[in-house]
Amino acid sequence: MPSARDLVYAELRRRLMSGAFLPGQRLREEHIASELAVSRTPVRNAIERLAAEGLVKRDGRRGTVVLGWSDRDINDAFELRLLLEPYAARAAAARASAAQIDALEDLNTRMLRAIESDDPDRVDKVQYYNNRFHHALIEAAQSARVRAVVDDLLDLPIIIGSFYFYSREDMLRSVEHHRQIIAALRACDPACAEAAMRLHLAATHLLFRGQRKTAARAAAGTEETS
Repeated sequence: MPSARDLVYAELRRRLMSGAFLPGQRLREEHIASELAVSRTPVRNAIERLAAEGLVKRDGRRGTVVLGWSDRDINDAFELRLLLEPYAARAAAARASAAQIDALEDLNTRMLRAIESDDPDRVDKVQYYNNRFHHALIEAAQSARVRAVVDDLLDLPIIIGSFYFYSREDMLRSVEHHRQIIAALRACDPACAEAAMRLHLAATHLLFRGQRKTAARAAAGTEETS
């Protein structure tokens, strides 16, 4: 069974990813503990972890404050990925070694196993293998310039944590997109690899926007009834 700390962390991360917490909003430990029916200790531990990841910050006067990730920031990050990662996939289809493609397939298999497991930290594992998959693909493109730009985008906290609001079906769809990319690489088909990556990122961005709109509507409804 997941610990109270892990459950609180997962819930707070999901809310941060979806936009349920607004930039600059103060997170009150006592309020969160009451809402989630836990003590303040797991809430404090979860917030410390989120602060280490750059999603919130400790302010001596205000306590814990949500860092700013506006919809525009997120859209900019995805638009940049949509420009660069399909190009990297195209390059990888022409340049990747057999060992690099095998490594991509291995990461995708590990991601699938994590999705299908009952491990309490399975979402952490899923997002880890997904992140490593995208980094490995950039490496397979064998372009130092592309890697220097895209590596930073892939490691943005708001990008890394997106799996916290994915359903199981969403995660499985991501694995299938990866399989299509790998198949294009094995076929040495640059156009197919580029198209598969573009589809994958566009679907991810669409899901992200949908989740944030849902959270915004829910927040608006809460304000109206309060």
